[in-house]
Amino acid sequence: MAMNFKVFNDVEHVAEYTADIIRKQFNNNPTTIAGIHLTKDAAPVLDELKKDVDHNAVDFSQVNILDYDDNRSYYEALGVPASQIYPINFDDDAESLIDDKIKTKENKGKLILQVTSIDESGSLNVNVRQGLLKAREVVLVVTGANKREVVKKLYEENGKSSFEPADLKTHRMVTVVLDRAAAEGLPEDVKEYFTARFA
Repeated sequence: MAMNFKVFNDVEHVAEYTADIIRKQFNNNPTTIAGIHLTKDAAPVLDELKKDVDHNAVDFSQVNILDYDDNRSYYEALGVPASQIYPINFDDDAESLIDDKIKTKENKGKLILQVTSIDESGSLNVNVRQGLLKAREVVLVVTGANKREVVKKLYEENGKSSFEPADLKTHRMVTVVLDRAAAEGLPEDVKEYFTARFA
């Protein structure tokens, strides 16, 4: 039940770090099922992922993507077979979709990684119960000064409030990747602790 914050100097470093997590996951587990929803943030994660994959080839033949952002052509260009890219909406039940269409003996029907963004009102646009909490690992990308109030609430709320993102605190593995501007929402000592290690 840990929410890890990682603070980087700018959006480029946030994007590089997040892209590296995604590529390593695909590389280490070639049957990964991953949900990706990044339209609510400016960090160029997918651009960095493409660069990363160009330098470090990945076998995408058994990877399955839950595509929240209608990026089919991007994933096809990476090498994910078209039949393994699934458009999904906020209200869709990721678990049911996986059971119905994706589950194989190799991937065991488990949502391994969910990468998501958040808007300045605190909306994740991914179903928390059916999408985020079911994933083995969640990466939340948050950049920009306009998100610092959301970061403050995320840090302070205990998960028993109406602020939905705080429900992520019940998950066992959540990494919140921030730039300095968004991290202004964290208490100074917390921000310094997580910045000193990663910036």
